Amino acid sequence: MRVSSFLVAVVASAAALPAVAAIPGTAARPTTYQVTVQKIELCQNATCTLPFVIGSGSASFNIASASAGADVGSYVNISGIPLHQTWTHVRVTISTTIGIGATWTDGDGDNCGTSNQAQASGHAAVYAASAGGTATVADFVIPNVGFSTIVQADYDGFNLSKTNGAATATVTYPLTGPYVCKGVMPRIEVRFNTDSAFGYIPGTAGGVGTACQAFPRPPDVTISVTDP
Repeated sequence: MRVSSFLVAVVASAAALPAVAAIPGTAARPTTYQVTVQKIELCQNATCTLPFVIGSGSASFNIASASAGADVGSYVNISGIPLHQTWTHVRVTISTTIGIGATWTDGDGDNCGTSNQAQASGHAAVYAASAGGTATVADFVIPNVGFSTIVQADYDGFNLSKTNGAATATVTYPLTGPYVCKGVMPRIEVRFNTDSAFGYIPGTAGGVGTACQAFPRPPDVTISVTDP
């Protein structure tokens, strides 16, 4: 079983996330899933050449909140969007540190909470803690490729790009359908589903740690851009 597969899709996916079932552990809904966004761009293709910035500046969003879609919507500014160009993707730059609050019973029967989570080595550490704790938010960092069993394909499958040790990462996903602005400001809708955005595994899985091992899972995020 792979212990530390951490794949994040934040604020940008309009299609169903691929291969979520392949991520190890038991999925659960966290109380808090705090993501810090640095920039959101509209793109004309999957490689995001000639992007158009629709949001910039550091802003944090608890996407487990019922108001998350509206909160992100207030971050986006689509004034000045070029006319008659086709947009197919959204690229989001995020912090590689994610704040998560949750309580759970792990595969070994330990009662666990994120307040006891520890990740001493940042981008190269196991998420593990002693039993007990509350849902106080703790920081989880996207691990480096090469740590544990993480390989580049893990991130490629979710269109996530991260340089080892970097403070930010980007995620690029298709819109629900291509959009062309014809002079009327579009309606942008953002929907989040964090029902499976947290995972936990037995403390002895992979021979690492003793109890309460956990990791973030990618939330379902859908963005549509349409004429009103």
